[in-house]
Amino acid sequence: MTEDRLSNLAILSIESNIAQTIDFDNFKGSFRVERSTAYNIVEKFENSIFFPRKNLNESSVTSENHILSFLWFSANKCCLRDVSERFGVGLTTQFRINNRVMDFLVDISATIINLNEGTVNLSREFQKVSGLPGVIGCIDGSSIPIRTPAHKLKSTYTNRHDMPSITLQAICDYKKKFIDVFTGAPGKIHDSRVFALSDISKELPLICENKYHIIGDGAYSIRDWLLVPYKNYGNLTDTQIKFNKMLCGTRVLIENSFGLLKSRFRQLLQVDIHDVDKITKFIISCCVLHNMCIDMEDYIELDNEILLTLAAEPNVYSIDSDTVLRKKGEAKREALKNSLQYFQCYTSDE
Repeated sequence: MTEDRLSNLAILSIESNIAQTIDFDNFKGSFRVERSTAYNIVEKFENSIFFPRKNLNESSVTSENHILSFLWFSANKCCLRDVSERFGVGLTTQFRINNRVMDFLVDISATIINLNEGTVNLSREFQKVSGLPGVIGCIDGSSIPIRTPAHKLKSTYTNRHDMPSITLQAICDYKKKFIDVFTGAPGKIHDSRVFALSDISKELPLICENKYHIIGDGAYSIRDWLLVPYKNYGNLTDTQIKFNKMLCGTRVLIENSFGLLKSRFRQLLQVDIHDVDKITKFIISCCVLHNMCIDMEDYIELDNEILLTLAAEPNVYSIDSDTVLRKKGEAKREALKNSLQYFQCYTSDE
């Protein structure tokens, strides 16, 4: 991407009056991404099948306008009408623009959100961060507030806070990138049930190969490939308490990942879309953009208020239904806890 093209961003379209409504001197403040990141996405979109080259009715809508208007909508708490007015297009046109960009981002999601780094390297890097061996990811669910979807009952989507929402389940790596996401389930559904509905719940036993595991909170049932803290009924040993602290200290990565996602894409604080399928596409699109930003070393400050909101989401303990799988998970957790205890005793003797 040439510097000349980058410098032309501030005069994208005089007719659309964009420069009068958006502060291009503070690009990241307006769009929540660096200028270079935005144009990297523009270039990818322009070379995709989703950019309309032969639509005479909308031929004046550039690839820049597509991506920038979508980024503006994602990064700010605003409605689609506000975006269309800022970018000088009709509401229907802006609706189509958003759909094209979401279709593009969902289409490339498998190349952006994946486990391609490999379990061996993920485990090695996680151990550097946490001291826990065998960890390849952290899992959690986060509520995405929405308006009651069209033709749906509010009670179907109402979560524990009496707000309509959709759950975003995600697994993150040590860099706070998402390596798996699943969304679309109503906020009324328990995290453990959402996990059971996701494809990754069937794939993890094969991925982990009895050697690796992801870590979650008490909302999930313990398995030998999904470790959770010991439940504290006031009788935990010192070693169990220490293990829980290490586990929770590692699991904070997924909370921070959600915090960064919502700090950058503030539309996720309450999505102003009424169709469930499009809400799901929008959430996935934001997750794709989140990873692309990290890949380009485009970082953003974590909003502490958002982080506090995430921390306040209650963890409802799961009810284990499969005794054999639960016992295998408990045995693995106990072995891991004991190995950490041995390692600490060994190093202290040295």
